[in-house]
Amino acid sequence: MTIEAFLETAWNDHANRPQEVADRLTASLHLVQAPEHIPPYVRLLTHVFGEHLGQWDRGIALLESLRRLPAFDGGPVVVGAVARGVATLRYASGDSSALESLTVEDRVSALAGAASAFTGRNAFAQALAAYSEALRLGDAGLPSGSPAIRALAVGGNNLAAALEQKKDRDRVETRGMIAAAEAGLKYWRQAGTWLEEERAEYRLTRSLLQGGEHGAAIQSSLRCIEVCERSNAPAFEQFFGHAVLALAHRNAGDIGSFEVSRQRALQLLEQVPQEERQWCESDRSELGG
Repeated sequence: MTIEAFLETAWNDHANRPQEVADRLTASLHLVQAPEHIPPYVRLLTHVFGEHLGQWDRGIALLESLRRLPAFDGGPVVVGAVARGVATLRYASGDSSALESLTVEDRVSALAGAASAFTGRNAFAQALAAYSEALRLGDAGLPSGSPAIRALAVGGNNLAAALEQKKDRDRVETRGMIAAAEAGLKYWRQAGTWLEEERAEYRLTRSLLQGGEHGAAIQSSLRCIEVCERSNAPAFEQFFGHAVLALAHRNAGDIGSFEVSRQRALQLLEQVPQEERQWCESDRSELGG
């Protein structure tokens, strides 16, 4: 099996079977045969052992073992990837000194990664604090293409999505949810394609709806739709934009506009391939009818 096939399968499986994927990672170091294999391997390893399992020490040990592989050439890309992964898990485990030897850019990555790990463990106060510090450091500016930009994008999205589902969310968490969604959008615009930007707008709309900011939610959903239209997005993506626009109109009390957007969303749903419609069901059910 190639490293690419291994990672693709592992990403597909990790949400439902994280421990199994962690064990596969431990047993598959032999697949890491070139320096370019190391960063994607580190990304999955850090995510699974941190966010999903909270197995900090085991993840750190496996990351450090990468340094002994022939593929570890000592170049800045592989050295940085492993150092950020180790620092992320150390910091999330409670080691406040984990960031001391890192550059500001790498501190941003580690803090954003730790925020995602805390989020996965439902430690929201720690997640909000880590992500807020990552944003503060990132505000000074990050070089184009920096791994820290993607880390901020992923961290913001993950934190906002999780807080949206929190039933007993307090006022501080609600503000943090919206700030995380806004930052996720900001950094996906730099790190991603139109697809990530569109989905980040959808995430922001959802967070704004949860926060009761219906007017801002309407504007965000309209931007989501605009990204889809200028990118010739498939009906699957367009459905979600029109669905959340309908919900925003309904929450704002504009039933006429709600019905117009609802009908457009349902028209788009009819164009979605049957095998993809399961992912639309939750939004469709919110539309009623």
